[in-house]
Formats: sequence, structure tokens, C-alpha cells
Amino acid sequence: MVRKFAVLLLSFCLIMTTPLVIGTASADKSIQLFVNNVKVAGVHPILKSGVMYVPYRQFFSAMGYKVSFDPDTRKISGVIRGAKIEFWAGEAIIYYDGVTYYLDKEIPVLNGQVYLPLRLVSNLAKYSVSYDQSKLSVSLKPYGEGQEAAIQELLTKYYETFSPRLLTSDNLKLGYMNLEYDYEANQPISEIAVKDFKVTIDRIEYTSASEANLQVTYIKNTEELKREAVYLFDIRYERGQWKIANDSLIFNRMELPADIDKKAAVIMENHQTEQNAVLADLRTYYNAYNSENLDLTTQYTDPSIIKEWNAVVFSSVTWESMMKGHFANSESRYLLTDERVVYLGEKEAVVHGKLDWSDVTYNEGVDNDKYEALIYLKYVKGHWTYNTDTSLDQYFDERENSNLNKN
Repeated sequence: MVRKFAVLLLSFCLIMTTPLVIGTASADKSIQLFVNNVKVAGVHPILKSGVMYVPYRQFFSAMGYKVSFDPDTRKISGVIRGAKIEFWAGEAIIYYDGVTYYLDKEIPVLNGQVYLPLRLVSNLAKYSVSYDQSKLSVSLKPYGEGQEAAIQELLTKYYETFSPRLLTSDNLKLGYMNLEYDYEANQPISEIAVKDFKVTIDRIEYTSASEANLQVTYIKNTEELKREAVYLFDIRYERGQWKIANDSLIFNRMELPADIDKKAAVIMENHQTEQNAVLADLRTYYNAYNSENLDLTTQYTDPSIIKEWNAVVFSSVTWESMMKGHFANSESRYLLTDERVVYLGEKEAVVHGKLDWSDVTYNEGVDNDKYEALIYLKYVKGHWTYNTDTSLDQYFDERENSNLNKN
């Protein structure tokens, strides 16, 4: 028989918190097994040299796993979670789902029964193991049981704040963030109403009791924008809470609401003076930017953007010095056309239009990028200031290529 297995060198000594050596216990002092808080009759784990073992046949039967024995080869085989497991009594190897697990001790035969390391087979079945020595009980619970609310809270907060406090200690994004800056506390409160916001966990795969891979769909519909995004996440339980270890965007679609034309027409009809002020100040910003007028560009840039840059992005490079360097080393220009106000509030406005960006310093010639955009402005100190712009031409779909989709 040809065995094609990847070799995973693991140690399964599985020493419990307080090492014990227990032989055959009396009936009233046997260790009791609980699965999902339900006592499993007839299956009594034992501790041998600090390792918790379980009689494989009774355990497999209680868990509903298939099992078979080949008298010629003495091979014991079974099926756990749809994958095949194979082992031999007296050997220190277990094969499962194409992986070879090396044990520190041979698989024992005790009282005429073959025993397996409980923690190993439980991990293969994606169950966490908890041993209560005082009660002589072992509890098995599926990975992630009872963690749904905490994971949902993590995913919601991360989408809204992207706070470094929600990242694991080895997340590469920490190198680009100011860990002293309170991202959550400094999140702006917007006048723009959120009509619909949903965070849906499409799929979750627990790879251990403290790690999981997820695919998550976000839907956020506001008065000026409809967005659907799908992320892949690697999360890990670290220091008492779930955190983001890695994330990647695999689907993104942004659209204007169906009634956006009607909203723009109402603003034009009922608030023409205010609309003209928004558009005039936005043109002033782009004219200042294109003419590399630092003072006027700064005056027509939302101060909160400058403050956040100085506090978060590069503390040694201020926003003003960044803009000076940008103006000195590039010929970046923006042309705004077909502009119209699609949202008008007391302190916020949104302009829909087309932006044509170019820079003659790129590729020894003119490099153009034309896109449909929503441009966000804040009313500060008597005039409208540029906050940010969002390209509506960012549709992509890589869901079919995601690894989690293939599992």
C-alpha cells in the first residue's frame, strides 16, 4: 500500500497541568467523559504517565465515528469528520487525512483495549478538551462554541475603526500604525444616515481552539452610497479576546442609490445657494492643489485629516512637509467634471462627479486615471473643506479564487 502523507512532526506528550499516574480506577472513581455537557456512558478516560487516553472503540462509537479492524495487517481505521484515520496498537504513529502524527509513546493496549491520546483525537475532531481533576471529569466542546457573539463584535468593530487594539501582536499592520493613538475614540460621527449595516459570517473554520479562518460579508448602505465587501480573516484568541491576525478584501462593489438623481435634483431646486457654495469651495481646493499653493490647499483641507495624519501616519513627517515634498517632486493634477451635490447637511456634503488625475512625472509622460467618484467635504471655519474621495470604479471579485471558498 502506497502511503502519500505530508509529515507533521508534533509532540503529543500532552502533560496535564498536574501530572498524575493512574492505573485502573474503581468504578466510583473513574474519570467521566462529557461531550457538549452530556455525560457519555461507558467511556472512561484514564491518565497514564501524564497523558489522557481513551478506549478508541467505545469513544468512536459514542461520537458516531466509523471504525474497522483488519485482522491480517492489525490495522485499525476509522473516519473522523469525513477523513480517514489509521493506526496500529504498539506503534507511535497515527495517520489522519494525509498527515502523519508522531507520538512520544506507543499506542497502548490496556485491559485488552486499545487506547488513543484523547487530546489528539479530539483535536482532529475539532473539539477542545478540558480536564477537571477535582471532579474527575473531562469535557469536550466543539471549537468556537459560545464564541459567536465575541467574534461578531470583533468583526463589526474592526470594520468601523480598524483599531490596532483589535490586531494580534504579530499582525504586520502594526508596523504602520501609531499604537498610542486611540482610533476608536477618534472615529468621527457622521451626519450621513446609515440605512442598512450588516455583518454576516459566511463561513468559519476553526483550525484550533484559539484560531479560525472566516469569510465575512459587509453590507453598508447610506444615503449616498451602497457598498458590499467580502473579506477573508485569520483570527486568533490572544490575551483574553479574539483579534485579527490577517485580513484581505476579495470582493468589492460600490454603487449609487437608485434615488440619487432625485436627491440631487431636490438639492438643486431647494438649496441652490448652498449647493453653489459647496461646489465653489471644492473647485477652490482643486485649483489650489493643481497650482501647488500650499497655504490655500491647507486652508481648504479638512483639519481633522491633517490632525490624523500628524498623529497616526508618520509622526516624523507632518502633513505640511509631506505636501511640500509632493509639490516639489511631482506634477499631480486633478480635473473635476460633471459635479453635482448629492448630499447636503449642516456640516457635511457629498459631491458626485468625474475625476481625471494625471502626473507628467510618471513614466516619462502623462499618466491618466479617470474615475467616477464621491467627494466628501466638511464645513469648517466658514467654508467647505476637502476630506476624501472614493472611487466608484473599484469593483472586483476574487471569491472563486479564495482558499476558504475551496474548502
